[in-house]
Amino acid sequence: MRQVIHATGEIVLTAGAICLLFIGYLVWGTSLRAASAQRQLGSELNQQWQQPSARGDAIVAGPEQFHLTTGEPFAFITIPAFGPHWRFTLIQGTAMAQLDVSPGHVPGTQWPGQVGNFAVAGHRVTAGSPFWSLPSLHSGDLVYIQTKLDNFTYRVTGDKQVLPTDVGVLDPVPGHPGQRPVQRLITLITCNPAWTGTHRVIVTGVLVSAKPR
Repeated sequence: MRQVIHATGEIVLTAGAICLLFIGYLVWGTSLRAASAQRQLGSELNQQWQQPSARGDAIVAGPEQFHLTTGEPFAFITIPAFGPHWRFTLIQGTAMAQLDVSPGHVPGTQWPGQVGNFAVAGHRVTAGSPFWSLPSLHSGDLVYIQTKLDNFTYRVTGDKQVLPTDVGVLDPVPGHPGQRPVQRLITLITCNPAWTGTHRVIVTGVLVSAKPR
């Protein structure tokens, strides 16, 4: 009986240590990997932006066009409410391979500054936890998107929780499929609760400013 108890105790301790190591990797290991990826993506983006290109006014002449491959960076996102140093590169795509290194643009939705719905998804936890504080955003908070040619400012207008199956939040007019959009919107998406992700936090905003870089 003592041997059984001893063996059981060792198994429990070993399992506990493995769980702690795994949690440590999820929290710190993935954060370090994401931070390294962000430095590389940011450097890549800045190098691309050194190349000159023609432009027009972001709203009057139409926003710039994007032709991206999956995983390619195209913009920076800054949310002052998350702190003075919060800034992430945005990449194309929202599969796990992309979200594990950066928030990503949801394919099929509009691009920054375009009429319709520009949707961005990001992890709530792991990979640097970029959208950990997304549920704390309030109406009036600002979201800045910087592209090669433009600086876009969106103002938060609301938030809600939906099931993962509710893809209507991605419509050009969210929740109204087929309706013609007239506003330039942004939708930010992450999981809730943080570790289970049974629902999605949806934060919406509207474009209030577009200026040339």
